[in-house]
Amino acid sequence: MIETSDDATLVRRYRKAFATFDPDAYGPMLAEDPVYHFGMTGHRGADAYHQNTASGRVLYPFGSLRSTERRFLAEGGWVAVLVEREAITNALAHYENTYTMFYEVVDGRIATQVEMLDGGVAGSKFDLSALDPNHFTPGVIAPPARRADLPGERDESDSACAKRTVLAFLDAFLSFDPDAFEPMLLDDPLHQFGVTRRTGRDAFREIARVGRILYPEGIANRTHHVLVSDGRTVATLLSMRAKTNKEIDYENLYGMFFDVHDGRIASLVEVLDGSVADASFDLSEIE
Repeated sequence: MIETSDDATLVRRYRKAFATFDPDAYGPMLAEDPVYHFGMTGHRGADAYHQNTASGRVLYPFGSLRSTERRFLAEGGWVAVLVEREAITNALAHYENTYTMFYEVVDGRIATQVEMLDGGVAGSKFDLSALDPNHFTPGVIAPPARRADLPGERDESDSACAKRTVLAFLDAFLSFDPDAFEPMLLDDPLHQFGVTRRTGRDAFREIARVGRILYPEGIANRTHHVLVSDGRTVATLLSMRAKTNKEIDYENLYGMFFDVHDGRIASLVEVLDGSVADASFDLSEIE
């Protein structure tokens, strides 16, 4: 089944309620013991959601200017949303960022919410001293335990075909060998890392060049936790493990959205947990 309209409707209602930062508005839509992930940091229980919205009331005192859904996919009990958000922050700064959001719906309620944003953009736009540090409880830094179902070889649905295209592309792309992945790209594809957008195959070749430097031993392991598609776009929440060029054992969570056209990749938008990545690499080796 490509889209579950009830799940899509619920998530849109929930997102509108959650944006009010009012627990009375969104709380009834949460499951009994929901999981909340902000990047790699996971919490269990509704209090984690309320911590987030309490911070939201401080950091976004004027609410959101706009929140634009660039991609919206619902399949198999999960909804994936690629969002562009604008707001005026508590530092009186104009803020614009890209978010990847994943929601699990169980029995008509939100059981899991995973969100990531471009941390490099967010860092300078807020007055974080306004937050009460005693308000927060530490979470567990680990990827979600869930593993996505991969498409069967005999499944010829548009959704399964698009997923197989993306999985094969990631196998090639994460080898960081342009000869392996370039034939799988359109002539002029889009690559977006957080809010930074570049078009053309050169953008992907540059990512591969940087990858060879930052991951000298390659990617050790990749796990897909969520994998959904509508036959044209594929969204995946995945974690990757590797040894970095600082000799650090690295594990991070990524939200990725791919557009597929005639069996090739037309665009890739990716967001990761920047707080995990920042301390893991020696960026001085990159020209």
